[in-house]
Amino acid sequence: MNTSATRRGFTLVELLVVIAIIATLIGLLLPAVQSARESARRSKCSNNLKQLGLAMHNYASAKKGLPPMAKYWTAAEYQAGYPVRGPGNWYDDHGWYTQLLPFIEEAKLADQVRLDRSLSDAANQVARRTFIPMMACPSDIGLQRNEWATTTWARVRGNYIANAGNTVYGQHDVGTIQFLGAPFQPRKVTNISAIPDGSSNTLMMSEALVLPETAGWGGPYSDVQLAIGGHMFTGFNRPNATGAAGVDAVCRMGEWWTNARDGWTAQGLPVTAGRSPGTPVAIPANAPLDARIDSNGHKQQHIAARSKHPGGVMASRCDGSVGFFNDNIDLDTWRGLTSAAGSEVTP
Repeated sequence: MNTSATRRGFTLVELLVVIAIIATLIGLLLPAVQSARESARRSKCSNNLKQLGLAMHNYASAKKGLPPMAKYWTAAEYQAGYPVRGPGNWYDDHGWYTQLLPFIEEAKLADQVRLDRSLSDAANQVARRTFIPMMACPSDIGLQRNEWATTTWARVRGNYIANAGNTVYGQHDVGTIQFLGAPFQPRKVTNISAIPDGSSNTLMMSEALVLPETAGWGGPYSDVQLAIGGHMFTGFNRPNATGAAGVDAVCRMGEWWTNARDGWTAQGLPVTAGRSPGTPVAIPANAPLDARIDSNGHKQQHIAARSKHPGGVMASRCDGSVGFFNDNIDLDTWRGLTSAAGSEVTP
């Protein structure tokens, strides 16, 4: 007598129900996993800004102020300052980046920097070609090579940029927007303790999106090593500003747009109706002389803080604290945070 039980498999309906349950669970868990990963990335980004802020303070202690955002500010100064120099002009020279290297535990790399030569000089190519992990936000695409085949121009694009104030890189009034000071200035150091608004009310650094690698020059944006303007942000627009009014104004587009336009699209950077970045603002008649003689528009750029963090950007204040700032922050409040002498009440 056969006493074995009849085996019964899953019906198609039961199998489909199980698959549906698993898919539902994955759908419920995936956002939580992604949120946890982004939280970890944002924490790492915050730590990078914290370490850069500490380095800025250590520099300030040693040099009596924050580093200049541009070592020289005119062609005449640049030429007089370097008996031996590479090609280019003041905007191809040292910004805050190379001056900060000894204070971010990069002493060996700092020893390779020749501050008596322009940054574009071949003697400085080791410093320009070296990837520093601290300069990359983990939510973005990572550090990217720029003009890598050349000894004079090869350099690395990064995420972290410093605060040039509430208007444009040239630090002057723009229309009805009055320039109200900044923690970084050309030519000279800025005493943190002498910031009129106070170090806790003034931003120090924030983020930019990194442009993908280009064989030729891809423009100033996220070009953090040079004094060309991509190493700075301003409060002209809110973080991650969108729409026609939120387009960044970037100089010399005719020289690099063909090389970099796919990268702008890939990174979701806002462009004008003509599918290009914004152009530098018109130079006001009352702008300082050294801003008016800049015919290429470097000093008329404004670049907003931008990141891949959902809903906002990370930014540090001049007191060393780091916080998250929402995209929908009030524009006047944001301009108050980026200015250094406006006497605004900021959160």
